[in-house]
Amino acid sequence: MTGQELNQFLECNKNIEWVENIDEEQFLFRNTDLAWYQNDPERATAVTYWKMKEMSAEDLMLEINRGLMVEGITRITGYFTKVRGWNPGKRGELKERRKFNV
Repeated sequence: MTGQELNQFLECNKNIEWVENIDEEQFLFRNTDLAWYQNDPERATAVTYWKMKEMSAEDLMLEINRGLMVEGITRITGYFTKVRGWNPGKRGELKERRKFNV
């Protein structure tokens, strides 16, 4: 990824914060939409200069998110629904439900 490609990536992904760590020859990235980064302001994904040269925008996004962008899905009354679209009250009900393994 070139500097221009990195600038385009950051322009398209406003939720990605980044800092260049010149001493360590790396970039530090954070996805501010993910709780893993929100809960600890010191957390960041480090990508070295040499690794950055080999990466595409998709590779960089995968590296930053590292499996943290997970969609919660539940089954209620015979159909599946994404939890992300629920209001806070409905999410609270989901947390209080008793779960059984059959």
